[in-house]
Amino acid sequence: MSPIMRSTVCLVLATLALAGQDDAKQRAKAVREYGKNASSDAIPKLETYLADPDVDVRREAVKAIVDIGTQRSLDPLVKFCSDNDPEIQIRAVDGLVNFYLPGYIKTGMTASLRRVGTSIKSKFTDTNDQVVDAYVEVRPEVQQAIGRVARGGASVDARANAARAAGILRAKGAVPDLEEALRSKDSEVIYESLVALQKIRDESAGPNIAFLLHDLDEKVQTTALETTGLLRNQSAVADLRDVLDKSKKMPVKRAALTALAQLPGEQLHGVYMAYLDNKDEGLREAAAEGLGRLKNSADRAKVERVRR
Repeated sequence: MSPIMRSTVCLVLATLALAGQDDAKQRAKAVREYGKNASSDAIPKLETYLADPDVDVRREAVKAIVDIGTQRSLDPLVKFCSDNDPEIQIRAVDGLVNFYLPGYIKTGMTASLRRVGTSIKSKFTDTNDQVVDAYVEVRPEVQQAIGRVARGGASVDARANAARAAGILRAKGAVPDLEEALRSKDSEVIYESLVALQKIRDESAGPNIAFLLHDLDEKVQTTALETTGLLRNQSAVADLRDVLDKSKKMPVKRAALTALAQLPGEQLHGVYMAYLDNKDEGLREAAAEGLGRLKNSADRAKVERVRR
């Protein structure tokens, strides 16, 4: 190809690229105009942008659908959970949660989203105690969509955010995905998945947490210990005793003994008694809790003395 022909080709490609950018800007503008309607009537028009080739257009579409926030928003938001852009996944997941827990969009990860070049920055709120009321029924397809993001989202932030969302929604349908997410290499994804399993309280997940009881990350390990107790995994008693006996970290020992206290058995009576007079208040309280659950009348006076 001659130099003149190469120059001509480059000029044509550049012209097409600029035209494409202008077209994408027009589509994004159209999406924003539809979104200003803030009505379910705009959703069919917004849904046409679900597969738009320009990510900025899709971002505008998901923001508009989240802002509308009606029941008709659920299906397109479920579809947006499969997008390959982490920001879109985060916004879609938070939008789904917001439908069942109004106001969440102002406190979830979406609230702190900001773009830095081609990357997004975000952070969680400090507390993770939100959960929908037990009577709230979350659509199975919503649970599954959030679970898929927790298991294999486009970024660790998107996965951690989805794991938190699954817990808030008590999404039992997401449990298999959360169990897979526990095998992530990212501690935040693992932690959020553990807390989600605590909120869902599906005891069948208990044995799948056992491999984390000796995790090197203290936050992950203590949360795994707490979750094991809450899910009443009796098969983990030997591991819990091993952690209690060998760990030199007091928060870990407290979490291990507290978990054992939630799995009462006569074979643990001696363990509870050994810590009943410990100088650490947390260990004493966990020991008293375990003895209390054994309901042995001979131990009543000792337990009451600790609880005073």
